[in-house]
Amino acid sequence: MKRGRRIFTLTIFAAIFSCAQAKMTDKTPVGEIPFSVAKDSRIYVTAFVNGSDSLRFLVDTGASSIVLNPNSPKLAGHIHKGNPVGNLGATGENKVDYSKDNTIEIGSVRYDDAGCVHIPYSPEYWDGVFGLNGLSAFNIEINYDDFKIYFYPKDTVTVSQSFVALPFTYIYEVPFVRLPVKLNGKLHDLTLEVDTGSDRVIDLNTPFVKRNNLLETQTPFAVSQISSSDGESGELKNVFFDEVIVGPYVMPKVAGAFSTLTRGLQSKEDIDGMIGNNFLKRFNMFIDFGKNIIYLQPNNLYYSPFYDFLIR
Repeated sequence: MKRGRRIFTLTIFAAIFSCAQAKMTDKTPVGEIPFSVAKDSRIYVTAFVNGSDSLRFLVDTGASSIVLNPNSPKLAGHIHKGNPVGNLGATGENKVDYSKDNTIEIGSVRYDDAGCVHIPYSPEYWDGVFGLNGLSAFNIEINYDDFKIYFYPKDTVTVSQSFVALPFTYIYEVPFVRLPVKLNGKLHDLTLEVDTGSDRVIDLNTPFVKRNNLLETQTPFAVSQISSSDGESGELKNVFFDEVIVGPYVMPKVAGAFSTLTRGLQSKEDIDGMIGNNFLKRFNMFIDFGKNIIYLQPNNLYYSPFYDFLIR
């Protein structure tokens, strides 16, 4: 879901936090959200919407807006009337409804008059998505050692210079970074979306794959069918990248993929691909939305396998 962010009112519920809890800065957070990482490598949190019971929300830096799932039985009667807007997904584009008078409570943070897109996912996926218009109201730390998202004011936090710093820019309303990736002996400096809402590792867009004649250079170890918020689906050829370089950390034989999609974000000429949470979960992440910098610190998941079937 790629759309512009909206302004809303924020409330931080009263809480006391220990500075020792936050691993990437010595400042005390103003809020926090416990999360879990599922088998699909994605981050999930508990949310409440417009007086609902507890809901399962996906945390997604690749979605520019908070999303409500009209197919969720738990959200029945809690979704406000919206107006049609455009939605750009990984595999295509479509029209969805957008409402802007919602109350969202997640952890110790409440958003009033929050803008929400209504996207009809399958009901067993999730009840909603915690997107960038909520996340970027703060600087945030996604800490996989504590399994918590910490919230900090944008103008008061400094981060250790020992962490890997990746400046990011907004393209299609979501963050992109530059990352060196070696393929078939050649090093490429790639423009990649930072997408915690994806269960993928690193997928390279169809135009980049075609320009560099990559599709026939490797026999895929698997072929994946993917779908996105636009309701379309597509095919990815899973292959091995020589190296992915994150600051001083050189990661060999990374299980990436070549896209064959001809519609949606993965068919765009001006970007090279995306980084999913099957890669991102290996680093604690501090996102400075004030300065547009992402800081990365290797964590306890750094050496976890990309796919279990590759090590059996």
